[in-house]
Amino acid sequence: MTNKLSLPKIITGKMKKTVVILLFLFPALSFGQYFFQYKADLPRIDSTYFYEIFLPPRVTSKLNYKFSDIRIYDLRGKEIPYIRDTEENRFKTARRRKLRIIQNEHKLAKKYTVVMIHNPDRNNLANFVFIIKNTDAQIWVNISGSNDLKNWQILKNNVRYQKDFSDSATAQLVINDLPETNFEYYRIIFFDFNRQPIVILNAYTFLVEKKVVQYVEVPRPKFFQDDTTEPQKTIVKISFKDPQYIDKIVFKIESPEYYLRKAELTTRDTASGKKIRLKYYFGNQKDFYLCSDSSNELLLSRYYAKDLYLVVYNDNNEPLKFSDIRAYQVKEHIIARLEKGKKYVLKFGNQNVPAPIYDLKYFINKIPRNRPEITVGKIIKLSNPKTEGKRLYIRPIYLWIALIVVFIIMIIISVKIFTKYKTDEIV
Repeated sequence: MTNKLSLPKIITGKMKKTVVILLFLFPALSFGQYFFQYKADLPRIDSTYFYEIFLPPRVTSKLNYKFSDIRIYDLRGKEIPYIRDTEENRFKTARRRKLRIIQNEHKLAKKYTVVMIHNPDRNNLANFVFIIKNTDAQIWVNISGSNDLKNWQILKNNVRYQKDFSDSATAQLVINDLPETNFEYYRIIFFDFNRQPIVILNAYTFLVEKKVVQYVEVPRPKFFQDDTTEPQKTIVKISFKDPQYIDKIVFKIESPEYYLRKAELTTRDTASGKKIRLKYYFGNQKDFYLCSDSSNELLLSRYYAKDLYLVVYNDNNEPLKFSDIRAYQVKEHIIARLEKGKKYVLKFGNQNVPAPIYDLKYFINKIPRNRPEITVGKIIKLSNPKTEGKRLYIRPIYLWIALIVVFIIMIIISVKIFTKYKTDEIV
C-alpha cells in the first residue's frame, strides 16, 4: 500500500528555514521606497491645480544624467505622479515623419548595431524616435552627422537612453535632447555590451512646435588663466564648487580689441589625469572660435563637470585677457497636480533609481498649458536611511546565487519525494 507523502517530513528543518527566508526575501527586494540622499520641501499649496515645479541647479546637480532619480511625496508618504516639461511631452500632438534608413547592421564582434539615416533634403532634425524590438538591456548611443560620409560631427557620445515602457513585442526609444542640425547623413550606433542586440525596426522624427529655450545660471565658477606654461597657448582652468550640468558657457574677453582665436574645451580623466576633448556642437561650425565680433557662447548638451580647461591657440598674438566666465543650464521643470492645503516634499539623488512610470504621461493633452510655477525650499541631506525609507538593493550576482540555491533545494526535495515514492511502492 502506498503511503501518503508528507512534505514537511521530507523537508528537513534547515531546508524549511532556508525556503521560508528566500520566499520572503524576493518580495522585499521589489517593494518599498528607494533611499534618496536629499530632500527639499515644496511650499504649501493654495489651490488644487497642476503646477510647474522649478528645479534649480542646486537640485539638478545632484541628479543622474536622465534626471530620473526624483520623486514627490505628501507627508503621508504617498508618491505623487509627475511628468518632465520636455519636448517629448509635445510629441503626442506633433506630426511624425518617417526617416529613410540606408544601413541597419549588427556588428556581432564589435557588440553594436549601426544605423545610417539619409536626409537628402537637408531638413532640420532635433529628435529621433526609433521603433525597436522590446528589450531589457541598457541602451548606450553614439550619434554623429555628416554631409560627405567622411567628416563626422559628433552630436552625442556614449550616452545612455531608456526606452518607453511597453509590454508588447516592440518599444519606442526617444532621443529628444539633440541640437537642431541639417546634416545629409546621420550615423547612430547602439551598443549592446555583450547583451542581446538592439534591433531597429523603423526611425522617425517629430515636427515639434518650437519653444523658446530658457536658461538659468549655475553657481558662478572660479577661473585661473595661465599664459606661460605652454608656448603660444593660453590655458584657462574653470572650476565649479560642485559638479554641474552645463548647456551653455559664455566667455567675456577684455582685450585685445580685435581677435579671432581657435579654442577647445577639455576635461581631465580623474583616473589617469589625461586630457579628454569634449564633443560639442556649436552652430554649423566644426571648430570653436573666440571672436571679437561674436557673443562667444559655446553650446553644450547637459555636460556634467566640476573642472574644465579652455585651451586658446594664440599663435604669435598677445594672449586674450578673460574678464568673466559664466555657465548656464536649460531651465528644468516637473509638472504635477497638487492639492490645496497639502504639504509636499521632493526626494532625490540616487544613481540606481530608474525613471518612474506614471499614467499621467498618457494624459498630457488634459494638462492646462498655463500653470503656476513654484520652486523648492532648502535642500537637506538625508543621513539616516531608516527614518527616510530605504529600498533594499542587492547586486544581481547575489540574486542569481539565491535563485540557484532555491533551484538546488527544489531538486533535492524532488529527488527525496521521488525516492520516498519508489520506496513506498516497493513496500
